[in-house]
Amino acid sequence: MFFLRSVTFVAKRTWWRLWSLLLALFGNSTSPEASAALLVVICLINTFTGVSNMEYPKVYTPIDMKHYLANRSPLIEQSFIPWPLLGDSNVFSKQYKQLSMEYDPRLLPALWIKSIVSSLDETSFDSGLKLPFRWVSALDLQPGLRYKDIGSVGSCSEFQEALGIKKSEGVCEQVAQTSPDLPKYSIVGPTDEPLSEFARRYVGANYLLYNLHLPRRIVLLGVGPGENDRSSVVVPIDGEDEGPAFEKSDLEVLAGHVKDSDVKWVSLKEQASRLKSRWSCLNVPRLDDEDPQYESFRFVKRALPEELDITEFQNQPLVFSDDLDGQLTSNIQSVNEEEKYFHEARILGSSKGSHYDWRFFKKTTYSPYERTAVLHRLTKAWLRFANDAGLRTWLAHGTLLGWYWNGLNMPWDDDLDVQMSMKSLHSLARNYNQSIVVDLNDEEPTGHMYFVDVNPNFYKREKGNGANVIDARFIDVSSGLYVDITGLGVSDDIENVQNSPGTRQNSHLHRIFNPEYEEASKSFKDAPGLQESVELELRNMEIEQWNAGRLYNCKDDHFFLHEELKPEKAWFEGVEAYVPTEYMKILKREYSRGTRAKQHKGWRFSQAFGLWIPISECGKAALGCDKEEWILEEEYTRHIRQTPRNRNPPTAGPSKVDPWLIQHNQQLLKITN
Repeated sequence: MFFLRSVTFVAKRTWWRLWSLLLALFGNSTSPEASAALLVVICLINTFTGVSNMEYPKVYTPIDMKHYLANRSPLIEQSFIPWPLLGDSNVFSKQYKQLSMEYDPRLLPALWIKSIVSSLDETSFDSGLKLPFRWVSALDLQPGLRYKDIGSVGSCSEFQEALGIKKSEGVCEQVAQTSPDLPKYSIVGPTDEPLSEFARRYVGANYLLYNLHLPRRIVLLGVGPGENDRSSVVVPIDGEDEGPAFEKSDLEVLAGHVKDSDVKWVSLKEQASRLKSRWSCLNVPRLDDEDPQYESFRFVKRALPEELDITEFQNQPLVFSDDLDGQLTSNIQSVNEEEKYFHEARILGSSKGSHYDWRFFKKTTYSPYERTAVLHRLTKAWLRFANDAGLRTWLAHGTLLGWYWNGLNMPWDDDLDVQMSMKSLHSLARNYNQSIVVDLNDEEPTGHMYFVDVNPNFYKREKGNGANVIDARFIDVSSGLYVDITGLGVSDDIENVQNSPGTRQNSHLHRIFNPEYEEASKSFKDAPGLQESVELELRNMEIEQWNAGRLYNCKDDHFFLHEELKPEKAWFEGVEAYVPTEYMKILKREYSRGTRAKQHKGWRFSQAFGLWIPISECGKAALGCDKEEWILEEEYTRHIRQTPRNRNPPTAGPSKVDPWLIQHNQQLLKITN
């Protein structure tokens, strides 16, 4: 264990002194023991030294995207395999060793696909294929685990106190492990106490390192059989590897396919292209079962019926069995509906953390370009996944309002809102809960992963204490930003809904049948008996529609009639989406001035640019903006912007370049020039 103890001095020495240590310890050894030891060292290096490239500079702008498009490194598409996994250390250059130890979100997906391609022969493939996974390989945990205030704490209570966790109990456990170089205490669950941003990041990273369960399956979008409209590939995750969660055993397994070759790097773009081309050479059986019973390798591409049937909003019956239905039923029955399921990254002295999942939180400081770039890829991944999975979902709330203005997310929004029929929500929970989704449709895939997490309270349609009004989330694990998913269905008891405090307070239900209800209610004081008469008539209308199965609501007091929700095809962030046919009526109910007000939260809508632009930089004038970054923003979004009156498919144009790619390219140019 000398090599583990030796890492403790790494933070005090330089990076290249570490390489000297590794070479002295292992030399040219290629034994399994040496390889496994080096894998642990890789994890410790990434965790406890400053070697990481995932902490972005404070600001990226469209100007950085312009520079990226004009000057891409020749190495930008290459993901370098960590050199200790490849054998003889003497054959690697200093430059390669440095690059191969940097975190690259594309590496693991590229190796997954390479493994799938390797499993294919001339006529068939292994339908029992499973892929390895470790959170420590999928994410860069190192920035979060560098927290100096932890020091040499001697108990869980001291550990929690150092993090600022004062009220919560049972958040910490001592770790039974032999290495002095890993955290001695693990975070075993969420805390809703506001913490400093550094502590909040540590809490999430520590939980990922030790305790977050493995996902169940991987969904690779856009690389299945098909021509112009490819299916997705679903592959189960191998959950039988019971090694320590902090070891990158998945990379060791996957790199074994290339260890005896001259391959030192892989390209996610190239591997995706190879897989797509292989299907045409194979006799591919139909594995796109409409109702899969067990975890299996399969393809997904399902078309939705055009008509929206009222049965889609009914809660689906539970099935008791040992397959996927049995797993779903067990999850639903074991949950405590009073306990909050989703937890956010609450930050001390700020409300910014409320739109980040606590497990995957990284930071709150994003430039407008960075935020919209992350939301851009998150939006595309969700819509593509939902379309392939045949989920009946449509844009809602602030996201629907963003579509109304220009077909893009609002620049001040921190999340996306979508709604879904109960039938589709049931399908999402049954077939895709705890899935990792990777979007490979873009010209330059980034490998970022998205986690499907369904609240087991989704089946219970009462609001309760309000802790579980969100039914599911589609989470960007690189940032913690997410898509909020709420199901719409027919409530079990209309009178309970009508009499609930939320319904009576905001009058959303009454305003479906009388849009002028709020204005009319102002005269109730002066006309005794008028309120009783008006409300009785409205309540009877509500009961009539509920009895007909045509009045739906989510658990957060939003109500809709069946005829309002007929899906209309649209484009959002350049990807096919759906909006309710009565979007204007719905928006006016939710946002009285939302479709008219051209200034909000320090932004104004420029008709000339078709964008929301910041007043602080561009002023309040009706014209556009003379700042280069906003001129470029208009240029780079022109091909995907649209309005309700103009729903033409997007034209060719560059997608927003992910901040990680911009940063990585800048680093490559410095190293290789």
